[in-house]
Amino acid sequence: KAIRRQRQMCIRDSHMTKRRSTREHLLNTGAMIASESGLRGLTVRGLSLRAGTNPGSFVYHFGNRDAFLNELLERWYEPLFTGVRTHANIHLPSLKKLEIILEDIMDFLLLHGEFIAQLVLDALAGEKEAIRFISGLHTRHPFVLLETIQAAQEEGSIVSGNPMNILIYLVCCGGAPFILSGQLQVHDPQAARPVLELLGSILSDPASAKQRMHWALNGIRQGECT
Repeated sequence: KAIRRQRQMCIRDSHMTKRRSTREHLLNTGAMIASESGLRGLTVRGLSLRAGTNPGSFVYHFGNRDAFLNELLERWYEPLFTGVRTHANIHLPSLKKLEIILEDIMDFLLLHGEFIAQLVLDALAGEKEAIRFISGLHTRHPFVLLETIQAAQEEGSIVSGNPMNILIYLVCCGGAPFILSGQLQVHDPQAARPVLELLGSILSDPASAKQRMHWALNGIRQGECT
């Protein structure tokens, strides 16, 4: 009886592992499709075909397309948000925390530029899960950034002024070039080629990005500007 129970447990564990593996495989495949053609290019049938599974398996794991896209986006975003929240709570001066958080965001943009560009195009095309996700972002890492900016102002390490205006300034200096580069590449690569050739790789080059952010932070340090 003990051997039989052990065998049944092994079979059950094997089935659970297989189900988890199938779920992860579908999410990973979905992320690849989203990077290539956006959420708007992701269909249940197309995903199942690409993943080598059947639509019934998709329905078993996720229920419907909206639930799948929601999980895909949250799974993709979670590492950034976790890192930002962790670094916001470490025992360091607020300006140093701001630098680390901005570095987290820059690294994420470098890694996921095309996915982000596709996500923006998804929202513009009316893809409701993209709209839902983007419309809720202001309560997440941007809110943590805003709180950190306010804390740095209170400790006197950066200039006074509207914290939201400072956040917009930092986003324009650091994040905007990545988004611009991604948009140019995924929206109309042929039309964008002259611009991309002119700018070279500087838009998405890590060293150049860090230099821009260094200049931006110098611009808001207390005593650096008026």
